Amino acid sequence: MEKKIKVLGEIAEFDSSGYSEYVKKDNLLPFIYPAVGEKGRICNLFKILLSNYCISNCLYCINRKSRDCKRYKITPSYLAEAFYYLWKKNYVEGLFLSSAIDKDVNETQEKIIETAELLRKKYKYHGYIHLKILPGADPYLIKKARFFASRISLNMEAPSSNYLKNITLDKDFSKTLLKTLKYISSIHKERPFSSGITTQFVVGAGGEKDKDILNFSYYLYKNHNLTRIYYSGFKPILNTPLENLVPCKKERELRLYQADILIRKYGFSPSDFVFNSNGNLSLEKDPKLTWAEKNFSFFPIEINKANFEELIKVPGIGYNSAKKILEIRRENTIKDISQLKGLKIRYNICWKFLLFNGKIINPQFSSQLLENQLLLWEEL
Repeated sequence: MEKKIKVLGEIAEFDSSGYSEYVKKDNLLPFIYPAVGEKGRICNLFKILLSNYCISNCLYCINRKSRDCKRYKITPSYLAEAFYYLWKKNYVEGLFLSSAIDKDVNETQEKIIETAELLRKKYKYHGYIHLKILPGADPYLIKKARFFASRISLNMEAPSSNYLKNITLDKDFSKTLLKTLKYISSIHKERPFSSGITTQFVVGAGGEKDKDILNFSYYLYKNHNLTRIYYSGFKPILNTPLENLVPCKKERELRLYQADILIRKYGFSPSDFVFNSNGNLSLEKDPKLTWAEKNFSFFPIEINKANFEELIKVPGIGYNSAKKILEIRRENTIKDISQLKGLKIRYNICWKFLLFNGKIINPQFSSQLLENQLLLWEEL
């Protein structure tokens, strides 16, 4: 049984739950996943599949029906017991449970929910549980899941039907995926999940453009109240039809997450982003910096007069840092960039976009934070 948990935990990494490229997994078991939470806090999740038996043949997937690999499944009762043991020992803080579709979608969905129900009722566990909703699951089961899950999610996989058909012929974009996600959204509106609802795109497998991904993400955020959208860079899997496809660059995944933050927290829309001739974001510069360079007439702004919405447009000044700048201004006039030295700011970038009492001041010190660290705190 330990081997089953190990294998199903390793496979579960393909279900993205955050940009964790720079989070170390040293000494962690394969089924323990370091998810990045609010303000960069790391939350170790027990992340696992109930089964890797699958009736679908998605072209990129490690679990596709036609792939020659060993298959495993575990029971809800054993998984609940295993999680509770790990939680009591403080190895994990929450559960992320998904599954391939084993024989029947509703039967598999029932087992996912049963695991959570056992934890809530038998083990009296009241912590974080993220349950995956499988494509085509009965609405009754989605309603049932809300009684036991902190968060639920459904993988859209692609931003349109044209892109989806390049990676799977077994799923219908409108009639199955989007319809189910809309229903999840309606359930969330009636009785909100404490940690919200999410979805995921596979990036780099279907020829999709960043512009199309972000346009659809924007639509989902505005119309269906999603909490987060995850962007899972494609990794080729041996013995799949896409095994020779080039993997998605980590820089592309990073830029999509940064653009996503700008949409969720900074008031940006897809029309604000700068895309290249292929419809993709720059890999060399973050999307707020490319926007600022294109709209340089907006700058420089006076740091002692700019409002919050103006400050967060400055490259290198994030959401939290802008709030702290306003706090500093209530007590003192900001005369020099050194007065901001304790803040999480990319000083080597922001200085050219700011005025200090009418003057541009080039700092004599460099930024102390790496771009990937800033991402974890959602500071851009």
